[in-house]
Amino acid sequence: MTSIRLANSRVTKGFAVLAIMVLAAFLMVIIAQKASAHGWVDSPGSRAILCKNGQNTDCGAIVYEPQSLEAPKGFPAAGPADGKIASAGGAFPKLDEQSATRWTKVNMSSGQNTFTWKLTAAHATASWKYYITKTNWNPNAPLTRDSFDLTPFCSVNHGGSQPPSTYSDTCNVPQRTGYHVILAVWEVADTANAFYNVIDVNFSGGSTPVDNQAPTAPSGLAAAATTSTSSSLSWNASSDNVGVTGYKIYNGSSLVATVSASTLNYTVTGLTANTAYTFTVKAIDAAGNESAASNAVNVTTTGASTGYPAWSASTVYVGGNKVTHNGVNYEARWWTLGQTPSSSSDVWKVIP
Repeated sequence: MTSIRLANSRVTKGFAVLAIMVLAAFLMVIIAQKASAHGWVDSPGSRAILCKNGQNTDCGAIVYEPQSLEAPKGFPAAGPADGKIASAGGAFPKLDEQSATRWTKVNMSSGQNTFTWKLTAAHATASWKYYITKTNWNPNAPLTRDSFDLTPFCSVNHGGSQPPSTYSDTCNVPQRTGYHVILAVWEVADTANAFYNVIDVNFSGGSTPVDNQAPTAPSGLAAAATTSTSSSLSWNASSDNVGVTGYKIYNGSSLVATVSASTLNYTVTGLTANTAYTFTVKAIDAAGNESAASNAVNVTTTGASTGYPAWSASTVYVGGNKVTHNGVNYEARWWTLGQTPSSSSDVWKVIP
């Protein structure tokens, strides 16, 4: 009997150890999912977001997750290896293909420029740093530390606080001409990692104040999926003699939001039920020139919103699940945990 009890005890302990191992593996997967996929530079458009938007082609898997360019922090002493800087360590190797003609370039002038990040998950932040290639860099060679001036031209201490989902830095970009690459680094405070984005830039040779021509007015402004608290706007792109850097959305004369040049749609949230609104959009450039307003679109919000449960970061959702977040209703396309609903999310879609 004693031997039987001992055998049973060993079996029980074996099952317990196995259960602990399975649980640990599951938690590691969940933690990895929540630790990754956090943000990209949206304006001026980074190489990754221009891939997602179709302006860059043959990009590989980055088109599905431009927010995932994560690698150890501490650049240039640490961080992604030379030749793998654009891909943040090689997980998305297509991004490391480098030549003078490989990537779509964003027009920019030296001087003051605003860099806007879109963050898909909040994170305590240590700093934001921006580097630029040297005047004599080789655009037909892989990006290495020797390609860049290793003193950031802009460094912003964030003090460990959490930034909003749309975050901007205004920086004085050094004088350059022709094609250059800007490396933007978001250093997280409470992990060992940072997010690395490269921006392919074409400098006209002038500084921002020499440009006094405003972009053309956006056209085709339309509204769709209007609910009791939100309305989804879309419009056609403007053009500019140097380059459009963003769009401003107005409710009457009140500024609602500023988005990047690559963004041609925006969901206005926080509206009041059964209320009329008039929206317009204006284009802006790097010199601060603002276009005439687009056509006006009038919307009236509906009655009380559908009573979907509020989104929770700790809840697992599967395809078809519906939630409410910040006054907007969303439906999950597939399994997700910790992915914040937004109009730019690949997991969530806006629903009436």
